[in-house]
Amino acid sequence: MNTPVFTPFETSPETVRITPDVARSRKLADWAGAFELGTAGYRDLLDPQDMHNPEVPFNSLNVALMLQARAQLSLEDGLARLHVGGEVRPHTQAFIDLAARIYAAAGIEVHLAPADAPTTPIWLSSFGVFYHELDGGENFTASHSPGFKGGWKPMDGRGMQLLDMADRIAERVGLLARKAVEAGIDIPLAASDDPLIHRDFTPYGPYVDYLRTVVPPALLGGISDAAEAGFRAGICTEGGSMGRAAHEVFGRLDIPVGETGTVFLTHESESSDYHGIGQLDGVNHGVDPGKWQVYKHVGAQDALAAGRADVFFIWDPDGDRFNMVTVAPAAEARRYRDAGLEVDALDDDRCLVFFKPNQIYFMLTAARLEALHADGGLSENDWIVATTWPTSRSIGELAEAFNRLHGTRLRTFRVPVGFKYFGKLVGDFEQQLLDGDPADPDLTTTAVDATGAAFSFGAYPRMLIMAEESGGAAMGGDDWLMSEDEQDASLAPKEKDGMQIGVTSLALGARLHKAGSSFAGYYVDRLETYGIKHRFYERRDVILYDESLRGEARDAAKAAGNRLKDRTVAFFAGLCGLPPDRIRDRLAAVLPDGVALPEILRCFHAGDGSLIEFDDGWFELRASGTDAVLRYYMEGLDPRRVGALNEALAGMEIPDS
Repeated sequence: MNTPVFTPFETSPETVRITPDVARSRKLADWAGAFELGTAGYRDLLDPQDMHNPEVPFNSLNVALMLQARAQLSLEDGLARLHVGGEVRPHTQAFIDLAARIYAAAGIEVHLAPADAPTTPIWLSSFGVFYHELDGGENFTASHSPGFKGGWKPMDGRGMQLLDMADRIAERVGLLARKAVEAGIDIPLAASDDPLIHRDFTPYGPYVDYLRTVVPPALLGGISDAAEAGFRAGICTEGGSMGRAAHEVFGRLDIPVGETGTVFLTHESESSDYHGIGQLDGVNHGVDPGKWQVYKHVGAQDALAAGRADVFFIWDPDGDRFNMVTVAPAAEARRYRDAGLEVDALDDDRCLVFFKPNQIYFMLTAARLEALHADGGLSENDWIVATTWPTSRSIGELAEAFNRLHGTRLRTFRVPVGFKYFGKLVGDFEQQLLDGDPADPDLTTTAVDATGAAFSFGAYPRMLIMAEESGGAAMGGDDWLMSEDEQDASLAPKEKDGMQIGVTSLALGARLHKAGSSFAGYYVDRLETYGIKHRFYERRDVILYDESLRGEARDAAKAAGNRLKDRTVAFFAGLCGLPPDRIRDRLAAVLPDGVALPEILRCFHAGDGSLIEFDDGWFELRASGTDAVLRYYMEGLDPRRVGALNEALAGMEIPDS
């Protein structure tokens, strides 16, 4: 074991002392020079057995430096009250203790979860920071990544991942590292039981009150009726922070949880390696519920086959990603496949149907639209369907079709990948309304997308759904949500909320069960009802290097991976803005012989990657902000064409420029 940087949970003050010799030997300046807060905050390799190990970047000394940067900037900005939360990956509670003690030593009041329930899903951290009118907060989570990665996601007082302050933290980390190399620095830690550290962060009550305004009452109220008719749902919590949260939320919604309840949980006990979920054939694929290595290996099929559950859901450890495994009539299997769903055999009467996150969002958008339309709620506000650029176009198509069929005024909008961009969109709406005159008949809200196109959203913008392609989404209510002492107001969550998505899916599943239908039947029926063309979607991930490597082997592999990433990103970025014939020529020069390209309309930078629009679909290349992968997205009207072209694009040999 390496020399401890501090003693976790020590009830006496301590000091993290970084001498110049230590700073140089640990190459602190090099680490700080590469430090940044990306799409999901800071995420990097840790040692599950030793949080002090200097051979991995997410270690106690490096973390102490970034927390000290956050503390200094908080004081400079007058921030006096912060929340610190986290899920169950290795050393999380020790990192939470480190953060709380650094902040308390700086005179900042800190709010943690109770000692008997110390984990906090990311959506609860976000909601509670806003509702309790704190000055900011953070969550130690690497979400769906393997347990050998650590993560830190700081947020502002609205519960939104940092934007402006992110760059300032990175700059301050670099400044502190240089100071440590030159003269050394001391980072004071308060005692773990310092009076400024409070274990009182439990915003479940107000959260559930808000949840009731988001999930359509007609859907939510039908869960108990379906349960009386035998409906049951299984949910895998992957051993993360969602087990405790599920009991709290379902209990307050009067939804029984347990072996005889409406809902039963699997992998509920907290586990720093998530009960081995996602680890197959010696490879750790992480715990993203959207990966087949997860959704086909958590016991869902057995529970469905045995009749223990009618639907089976999966949350990732910090509750921001969601997926489902369902059953449907075997006689309709071909119809489901033809609609782009993944289907496996189960028994003579039933088949298994798996959904991509996009397809789940499509169903939830349809269900919420139909419920709001039925009770007149769509006419009272300016509802917005917002997605990221690489999210399926089917969801926006649905909104446009609903407008044609029902004369509604739904708007659509796209943002770059990263939920902070949804948060910024909503925050901009809020500020425009607060700055405007409510009596002005011309009052409206506006936004400009990554292409420079301007959009108007009316005087009553409301977020029907904000959906990322990767499994994270959230929905806003039909009115402003006031904070605890009404010092702030919010139109929608500023972070992904898998609990919202899970409860809404449960409610829809209950309604379908009572009607003798299925998620697959509902999905295909809505495709046909609304004339949806974009049905075939694919994402391919090209791994850049093995993130579990350490030391020199990691440095070499990372350097090689970054060279591949840089030249691939540069190649596609070089297509942006070119005439279609030039784009075609450049692609043809590196694509294998015989690959047919559809008609190209344009290529542009979508804020997160390079997006090519074809006459019958689209393609985007972007580098992940959370994992060492390049992501190749494609959607179109023909599944064979989508698969073949995306495979060819992902396999191109791009020469060094």
